[in-house]
Amino acid sequence: MSRRPIFLSFLLSAVVGVVAFLVASVPGLANNLYTAGSYGYDISYNTRSPYPSGPYSFGIVGVTGGRAFSYNAYLNSEYNSVAANVGSGQVSLYMNLNYPVGSTASNGNTGPKGKCSASDKACIAYNYGYNAAQDAYIYATNQGASASVWWLDIETANSWSPKTSLNDLVIQGAIDYLSSKRVTVGIYSTASMWRSIAGTGYNPGLANWVPGASSQSALPDYCSKAVSFGGGSVTLVQYGGGSYDVDYACP
Repeated sequence: MSRRPIFLSFLLSAVVGVVAFLVASVPGLANNLYTAGSYGYDISYNTRSPYPSGPYSFGIVGVTGGRAFSYNAYLNSEYNSVAANVGSGQVSLYMNLNYPVGSTASNGNTGPKGKCSASDKACIAYNYGYNAAQDAYIYATNQGASASVWWLDIETANSWSPKTSLNDLVIQGAIDYLSSKRVTVGIYSTASMWRSIAGTGYNPGLANWVPGASSQSALPDYCSKAVSFGGGSVTLVQYGGGSYDVDYACP
């Protein structure tokens, strides 16, 4: 058996270590993905053209139709409109998420955790979140929409389990799938909604996108007023009172 020179082995180990560090650090890059002080728009499944026109710096387009395993029928046109204004590299995507109830609940029966028994709610919850993110990602790809940043929309308007530990597994499943596709994941929510859905012990440490600014002009000040959640920091804030939601990248 041949032996590598000691120095070469050391050098190779160092390179592998640096690469591993960079790969592991990808989710933490979210705070640097938007130019501080810049403005953008987000567009959902129920937004109709004409879409926002320039100048603006970034856009965020919804992939789903308000719930997991539903679709924004206008994704292609919305994505292309935003990309034409800001460039495809400045377009992010988001998807809605919820607990497995109703007509889509069976989508958690099988998945990366295997085939779940009806009583294994934890297995079903994780599979559901993972499969929901996979479904959204495949739909976006088929619609010609791609992004290096995906946001998970976590809101009390959707259905969630009273057991926050199960909701945590849904969210973690979605995070894990998207992370496997080498994209940065962030969370759209508020601190109060996050506590209600995910509890206080689950802290994935992802970037926060927080709604609730009183006006577009109030967005810069809202960066310091918006409460972070889930172990993350406030990266974007949103004002939703106009024809389109306006977003601001915090310093």
